[in-house]
Amino acid sequence: MPPSNPDHNHPGSSLPPPFMTAVTGGIGSGKSTIAKEFEKLGAHRIDADEEAGKILERAEILNELSQTWGKDVTDSHGGANRALISSIVSSDPAARKTLESLVHPEVRSRIDDALAKLSTIGFDKNSPLPEGRVWILLDIPLLETSPYRNKVDRILFVDAPDSDRETRVVQNRGWQPGERSRRESAQFSLKDKKAGASDVIQNANGLSDEERIAHCQAVLDSWIQDLTNPSPEN
Repeated sequence: MPPSNPDHNHPGSSLPPPFMTAVTGGIGSGKSTIAKEFEKLGAHRIDADEEAGKILERAEILNELSQTWGKDVTDSHGGANRALISSIVSSDPAARKTLESLVHPEVRSRIDDALAKLSTIGFDKNSPLPEGRVWILLDIPLLETSPYRNKVDRILFVDAPDSDRETRVVQNRGWQPGERSRRESAQFSLKDKKAGASDVIQNANGLSDEERIAHCQAVLDSWIQDLTNPSPEN
């Protein structure tokens, strides 16, 4: 999101537009973990799931879902029963469309507002990019079918072994074994996601925090090199 200390008065008045990047990958690959590491390196991370979660907690949204799917869509505290809602929409395309119609327009509006604000910064003293160019990182589920897919300059595929991804969703999300594969079967294939990406980063369970940070820094360094010395096709 927009930084707290942008420098709008930097003399570089002809700076290029923000450098737009995005993460993609399979379920449980750790896209958000990688995105947060890049945020520490100077990216303005925009997380669509975080925004959707805030919208989902609105009383009017939960009330409408309750009328359609029953009162169990709220938990004992009156908030969203996210596990149940996720289960419903993952197995029922019509239910998924209902939820998307309630939540997605506002999510897109929030993302668009954030992008508009970031585009006005000019020089960003926290950016690691040449001449303080603003760096944006989109963490958006189903990027390949998103309207933002064609807005980004680089797409980073987060790669992790199937066994690691399965372990993560079972342990961290409470999914039943096989649920990940079932949900992925309704999405863009991993092969196509990887083929459409400009870069790949490894995020296996065996990586230490230091190794993960080093991998992120290496990707960033390659982007900086490309921006500093662009090839003719770029």
